[in-house]
Amino acid sequence: MARGDLSWMGPDNELGRRAAIIGREYVATRTVFFDEFCASATDDGIGQLVILASGLDARAYRLSCLSGVHVYEIDQPAIQEFKQSTLGAHGITPIAEIHPVAVDLRKEEWPIALTEAGWDESVPTAWLIEGLLPYLSSSEHDRLFRTVTQLSANGSRLAAEVYHHATTHLGAERLERWREEAANIDDALGVDVDVTAFIKHEDATDTASWLTNHGWVTDSLDSRTEMARLGRPIPAEFIDTAPASSLVTAVLRHRATSE
Repeated sequence: MARGDLSWMGPDNELGRRAAIIGREYVATRTVFFDEFCASATDDGIGQLVILASGLDARAYRLSCLSGVHVYEIDQPAIQEFKQSTLGAHGITPIAEIHPVAVDLRKEEWPIALTEAGWDESVPTAWLIEGLLPYLSSSEHDRLFRTVTQLSANGSRLAAEVYHHATTHLGAERLERWREEAANIDDALGVDVDVTAFIKHEDATDTASWLTNHGWVTDSLDSRTEMARLGRPIPAEFIDTAPASSLVTAVLRHRATSE
């Protein structure tokens, strides 16, 4: 089981504590999924990994499979500056050949910044998309994946965490429960930020279908099944309300000519 101090929730919030544990177990499951994707891609000889909206991702610092691999971390300049200065202050060095790319993904020129950082369009890339898609509208989603497909050489890999907002993965009931739990956590921590307000839950593309229709061979796992497989099952009383995702992997076999 993933660990963490939940004493800040108070002794009388048993429901919130259990919900927080489920969320923690989900994040642990998601982490295993993306770690295994990195290992599989590098085992197959892919030598460059691009992490979109990388945030404080630490895979380049902790995964031995990324030794010698060029890892391009794309995120906004302020985030990159904070991450690099914090790690540098503690003397932490990467295992991978890391290339911070300080650019906002909402800017159309982000592929130029990626290329200028040394990324090679002529060879296969492993793309990692974690914790990003829930915040994109359908049009933003399609634009991002269209760009990724255009940039990818055949044989490229992709892994994405996907919330299907209009289905049982994240329908109205799940979203409402998520908002309530997030509000309770914010109150307990004294934080005045509603993260769920940024979720684009009314307008979403089916990522796996989009990829399949644009030359990718896709596979999709239900996060609830993966949690159970890893010994982190969602309790029965939460199964219909706990947020769940699809964990999608894809290989580009033949880029569509229209792309």
